[in-house]
Amino acid sequence: MRQDPWFAERLRFWLLILGATVAFGLAGLLLSALKAPSTFTWAAAAGAAVAGGWGANQVMQRYSKR
Repeated sequence: MRQDPWFAERLRFWLLILGATVAFGLAGLLLSALKAPSTFTWAAAAGAAVAGGWGANQVMQRYSKR
């Protein structure tokens, strides 16, 4: 996938932010609905945000190589 370097970097950044935000929100929502302790909920949601950002970065790298 050939792109302008400026556009590709902006897309990668926003995809990373979107992946982290969605993962954080879904993990927090699920654990809050299950009435998990708040300390566990925040820690798990933060971990999910890191994993979501990493996953989004992997997707972008995969499509950048095409």
